[in-house]
Amino acid sequence: MRRLRMLVTVSGSSRWLGCVAAGVSALLLAAPVAASGSPGKTRASTGVVLGGFTAQNFPVVVEMAKSQKRVAQVGLAIRLTCTSGGAFAVPDRYGAMKVSKKGRFSATFTDIERNADGTTTDFAGTVAGSINKARTKAKGTWSLKVTDHDMAGAVTDTCDAANISWSAKQ
Repeated sequence: MRRLRMLVTVSGSSRWLGCVAAGVSALLLAAPVAASGSPGKTRASTGVVLGGFTAQNFPVVVEMAKSQKRVAQVGLAIRLTCTSGGAFAVPDRYGAMKVSKKGRFSATFTDIERNADGTTTDFAGTVAGSINKARTKAKGTWSLKVTDHDMAGAVTDTCDAANISWSAKQ
């Protein structure tokens, strides 16, 4: 995971928002790699890329590692709604997740950004999914929460998107 710093406007005021992301726009443009043979009957080619959409109608991309035992990376755009009344969309990405024997994978993260003005921003996210044995279809949920605190530590705004479903296929 890499961090991307971006300026967003929420409720009419601009502020810096640290987001977990990296090159997801390039991922969102990636075309799915075709499997050899008919889908569902043969294993997908190594390094397969799956594409689809979230329940928020944003693209999602799942890239498998060549070994097919790990998700190399999964990325999407996600829209967060804030208690202040604002809303914004950001890219988000996770990488290097082991796929269980049942085809499940997941990852979580938390981070605290100490801002130059003495405020802090807490980040928390999770992705959970499953992929079929042929490695041609995946689905899951995604959550991202951003909480801003003033210099005294009081919460000034909370923006989140909880359990957003997504699906991707070859």
